[in-house]
Amino acid sequence: MAFKFRICQNDTTAALRELFQATPMRVPETSVQPLMVIAERNGETDKRGDLIHLLSGKSKLSLEVQEGAVANVNLQKTKAMDWDFGFKLLDGFFQGFNLPSASIGAALDNAKEVSLSFQNVRRRWIDKNELGSALRNRKLDLSHPAARIFLGEAAYSLLVVTDVIVSNGFAVNVTKKRDNSGNIEVPAIQQIVNEANAKIKVTGTSADSIAFEGPDFLTFAFTCVKLELDQATGDLSVGTTVVTRQAAKGTGTETVDVPMVVELDDDEFEPGMLEWD
Repeated sequence: MAFKFRICQNDTTAALRELFQATPMRVPETSVQPLMVIAERNGETDKRGDLIHLLSGKSKLSLEVQEGAVANVNLQKTKAMDWDFGFKLLDGFFQGFNLPSASIGAALDNAKEVSLSFQNVRRRWIDKNELGSALRNRKLDLSHPAARIFLGEAAYSLLVVTDVIVSNGFAVNVTKKRDNSGNIEVPAIQQIVNEANAKIKVTGTSADSIAFEGPDFLTFAFTCVKLELDQATGDLSVGTTVVTRQAAKGTGTETVDVPMVVELDDDEFEPGMLEWD
């Protein structure tokens, strides 16, 4: 299953769902970007590379990837959590930034409760309606070996990433200690990072906080839509759903078709953080 790591309902995952209908990842990485294809079936997920490689024809999709800062307090800092659980969450971020989690965890063993802060949070996205327009004259290459997973009676759903939430750094904040002795030993942790040859800058932002900043922006959450596929012709379209909204002109409401975002996990009380199969 894709969701092996679950946490209690919290402001951070709630904001990801409500604002962006996004799925959080346990291990941040650079490969998950707009237009990446995901195969999904019965809770199993598989990354399949960029959509362009599965399309017939050689021309690129004329889609602009937009980018902007995200200013939301619930995405920038989590609530405090006990160290044992917090370290399990931290382990995924340490892996994403190629940091030795066991050694850093040992250096922070006086922590009883911690919170996480994310730095330079940004959103990269493509317009979902524009994606639908770009696919009007394009087809899935049915002869492509990698397309076979989306064909037949046991076909996987063809999902495409449209939005990603990225950051190039995070901070660990010790909100409660096991005793009152000492602050975070920044030089010792920097030495651990240096010995691991990780290109990460380590900064003591306060006596009880330490920040890690890398050269690359890693994706820690993403949004995807389902592409409807005609298995006979290869025709593609963005799956839609009907919503009722305030009328664009005049008063009252109107019903319209909008691109349908796929929720990979619908557990509201124990949201999952995706781990790739």
